[in-house]
Amino acid sequence: MKLSSCFAILVLLASPLAVAQEPASANVDDTANIDTESSMDVAEQRRRFTVSGDLRPLVNFADIDFRSGNGASDRLGLLRYRAKASFEFIEGIQVAGRVAGRCSTDDCGADWVWDRAKPTSVGLAQGQATFDELYVHFFRRERFNITIGRQQTRFVLRGGVFARSLDRVDSNNTNVTWTDGLHARFFPAKGWTAHVVVQQNASDGTGSIRRGPLDFSTSAARQTYFVAFENTNTLGPIVQRALDVSFLPDSLLVDGDLSGRREDYWGVVGRLVGRWPQRADGVRLRAGVEVGYAPERPTADALGLQSSASGLAWNVVASLMDVVPNHSIAINYAQTGGGWLLSPQFGRNEEQFELRYQWRPAKWPMFEARIRWREDLEPVTDGLRDLRVFDAFVRLTWQFGG
Repeated sequence: MKLSSCFAILVLLASPLAVAQEPASANVDDTANIDTESSMDVAEQRRRFTVSGDLRPLVNFADIDFRSGNGASDRLGLLRYRAKASFEFIEGIQVAGRVAGRCSTDDCGADWVWDRAKPTSVGLAQGQATFDELYVHFFRRERFNITIGRQQTRFVLRGGVFARSLDRVDSNNTNVTWTDGLHARFFPAKGWTAHVVVQQNASDGTGSIRRGPLDFSTSAARQTYFVAFENTNTLGPIVQRALDVSFLPDSLLVDGDLSGRREDYWGVVGRLVGRWPQRADGVRLRAGVEVGYAPERPTADALGLQSSASGLAWNVVASLMDVVPNHSIAINYAQTGGGWLLSPQFGRNEEQFELRYQWRPAKWPMFEARIRWREDLEPVTDGLRDLRVFDAFVRLTWQFGG
């Protein structure tokens, strides 16, 4: 089946018109909450005064073949730490703040930063800390929720071992990123949820990971918009259907520089996940596909590509859950065209393959190990060869409080 046909099917299944179909039963999600929950999801569960947090230490090894023909290897220890306090001072209104920081074997300081734009391309630098959450949450569970301020927004393919996203996921892995603005959620019918995110950007960037040549220096680009529809109730073997639309006005530098043409940039993402057999324990397969497309994109010259910049991106996952109780394994394959500029987890013009093992014991930190291969999808104009990266990590995730 052609990718265009797959995308059409995804859009149809994720369409809000599908609310007329009655879901068979509620879905028990196999994917770890820490990688799927937004600030709004966590806020709904809080009562009165609550303190919570998490620690995520990681050891990473990377072997890189550069486009220049040279190579390098690197080993690095990383730690992300986060501590949060929330308080519901009036019924239905909650305030919350969280301090988050990154530490590594190269730099383990705690330099405080308070900028609307993230200081590096992936968020906080090593040795920095900030508020990655500082918001007010208004909620009426059966009708709507609104979160205003600095917060975490996540819209992911709920793949079991993997939580992947082609368009919006803050603070993946050990990164620290954020969304400044408003997140509203409504409940139309039949298990569907509708989301609207209005994000405020600074002239020198934004708190989320966005790929160049996106630029937010003009006043028209200071606000970007995101709309999503999702259903995680079961429908036969299907356990997730979703459709997202991102709109970034006046943000695309078509020619790659400030003096060139500017256009609105927008992208559409569809997600579909199934689980067989339909149960919450025992050995089961959870598999999903995510497809994105951007109609407007930069020129090949702006990206340094020999061929045209594709606006197509896609990502498939397959997780074999509880091969042994609490032990799961998974694979992930993705291709992101040079013109797809929205994904925090996949670089532009990149082909990726990953294997991962996950152990989720009841009373101990979650343990994960992965090996991953990445390389250029299309040749670049100034490279002697394709960029190739092999990396591997072992990672622990410990959550407390709540």
